Amino acid sequence: MRIRHFHSGVIFLLLSCLCSLGLFAGAGGSNPVTAQANGPILISDELSTRAIAFDSATHKREPFLAFAPISFGPDKLTRIMLFATNLRLQSGEGTDVVSADAEDGSHRLYALTVEYVGPVPDQAWATSIVVCLNNQMGNLGDVLVRIKYHGASSNRVRVGIGHVGDGPADDAGAAPTPGSALPQPSLGPKATAGTLAPDEVRTIIAQAVSAAAALNRNVTVAVVDREVNVLGVFRMTGASTTTMIRSVGAVGKGLEGAIVPSELAAISKAGTGALFSTSGNAFSTRTAGFIIQEHFPPGVDFRAGGPLYGVQFSSLPCSDIKQPGLPLGLSADPGGLPLYKNGQAVGGIGIEGDGLYTVDRDPTDLDQPFEETIAVAAERGFEPPSSIRGDNILVDGIRLAYQNVTSAPGPPTIAFGSLPGTVLPAFPIRSAQTSAFTPAIVGGISGEIDARFFPFIGSSPAGPNALTAADVQTIIAHAAQQANITRAAIRQPLGSNARVSIAVVDAAGNVLGVFRQQDAPVFGFDVSVQKARTAAFYSSPNASALLRAAGLGSYVDRANADGLRLDGSVAFTDRAGGFLHRPLFPDGINNTDAGPFSTSLNEWSPFNVGQQLDLIKANLLATLAGTPKPCSSIPNLANGIQIFPGSAPLYKNGVLVGGIGISGDGVDQDDLITAAGGNGFSPVPAIRSDQVFVRGVRLSKTCYD
Repeated sequence: MRIRHFHSGVIFLLLSCLCSLGLFAGAGGSNPVTAQANGPILISDELSTRAIAFDSATHKREPFLAFAPISFGPDKLTRIMLFATNLRLQSGEGTDVVSADAEDGSHRLYALTVEYVGPVPDQAWATSIVVCLNNQMGNLGDVLVRIKYHGASSNRVRVGIGHVGDGPADDAGAAPTPGSALPQPSLGPKATAGTLAPDEVRTIIAQAVSAAAALNRNVTVAVVDREVNVLGVFRMTGASTTTMIRSVGAVGKGLEGAIVPSELAAISKAGTGALFSTSGNAFSTRTAGFIIQEHFPPGVDFRAGGPLYGVQFSSLPCSDIKQPGLPLGLSADPGGLPLYKNGQAVGGIGIEGDGLYTVDRDPTDLDQPFEETIAVAAERGFEPPSSIRGDNILVDGIRLAYQNVTSAPGPPTIAFGSLPGTVLPAFPIRSAQTSAFTPAIVGGISGEIDARFFPFIGSSPAGPNALTAADVQTIIAHAAQQANITRAAIRQPLGSNARVSIAVVDAAGNVLGVFRQQDAPVFGFDVSVQKARTAAFYSSPNASALLRAAGLGSYVDRANADGLRLDGSVAFTDRAGGFLHRPLFPDGINNTDAGPFSTSLNEWSPFNVGQQLDLIKANLLATLAGTPKPCSSIPNLANGIQIFPGSAPLYKNGVLVGGIGISGDGVDQDDLITAAGGNGFSPVPAIRSDQVFVRGVRLSKTCYD
């Protein structure tokens, strides 16, 4: 297979590497290089004439061998990719108009075959060039490489062949020719959070109520936009005004048995469909229930916990990050679906009416609760494309759940003014609201920022052991660039890249920057900060003291009994911390004791998970009762903690300085992107959490690997 056959994927990857080195501007960025203005300009490092060059197959940097260790072609020669400005092929031109050569220390010239010349995606001013090394090139050390276009020569840049160093001196007057310094994000205008209009909201509600009336059921109906602004809540005559939170745990444990207003349950259901869904995936509350239980898939013994175990306690109304939040967090109770227009996610619909806010514990029974049936009827005309529904997405080879209803009733729709019931005064009918996000480009990647967390800032006070604004910009850019070339786990079509939210916090949990890739699921905005804060908190020297002060000393004692001091001696990722927060330890192994941060299985339920809930329960209930409070009394954890993978603590000079959190795709993808963002800010290997054994078990593999 020749490199030209797969150059586009390589370019995306190498674009990431270039951006991560601070050498490519964002879209619209300019190139400051002025040398060689009449010919191509090969891009070098910022501080030297050394080329920015990569092996086109392995993506490794110099030194290069003439013959590739892994052969992708019959000639076994290495192909390297260079980058240039002031070079653009004209219509009808091929690679034959570009030539390349290299000079070694003895002034011998080697012809290099040019195999590809083309634009770099999203960087209109830059061009990539793939050249094949000459089979006569041995262990030469540095060579000077140039290209020619229609006879006009470029500057010459240094490339190590066999080893780096030695070789000829730079040309007289040679200077570094970087692309540009890493830019601050460029911003665009705000949009709305979806495009639902008031009449469309009325139509959706009318379809729901008409179906409910046909089934002789009285329900509460909620509609939200894509960012969970409530667009209307309708309560049918005779519908219950309350519902009970109830699953398998003992009443009185966690949230089990709590009575809440039914409209809060309906809003949380609607918001779950909205927050989870994008143009590449459509998830429902049934999907959520499928991925948060103690086994994945639920009910199958000796399987690890769901990939998003714990996500239900995010996007809460007490959060300082996601505003507005969901009254009860993300819902796992069937009856919540996303809403779409022209293939684009625009909101969600939620139905509550059976008096129980619960979780489907047995996906195999294919139950069809009337709440889900009514939601399907309400969604008519606003359905997602079938190809992106959760039941067309596989995680670890397991098909996700979406909805069990195969045919919903379609009775004549009652006119909105004649519906039996009323719109709740607190939630009048309205259109989609202004988005909280502003379009932005970070490191060449399109996405969005929230003005509350922009511009990106550094830690205070500043110092050698603190994150600077430039550090935060670099970390977020590196992560975004990695996401842009990482294959997504939960998006269609297959081969799409991951879309995530990226957060950086300091050691005290203060947010230094958050960036959300374009079309990333909105739920990740809150979760990414939870993850970053969690990694920084559990890696800090005062974690134990803060937990005790918050009344959670029993968890500290249990951790101590397992040899975990929570005193900064271990660098915890969320993968490792989550491993300790499962009702079965090791994760998924039946008939074992709970991890030190989890409640025991005989009392466990998705509404009673242990430390994660206990940390926020009192303040969440106070907020729901009308006394707003931060989710946690621990300032470092103002929106709570998260206990599934996608985070790492950040270090400078061996000192904890913060955390990075990634959320929005598969947990393994989140971990990979975390590692890319945190590269250069990792802890020393000796304190990594995957070097720790608990009850004879190594904590689960972390994002550092």
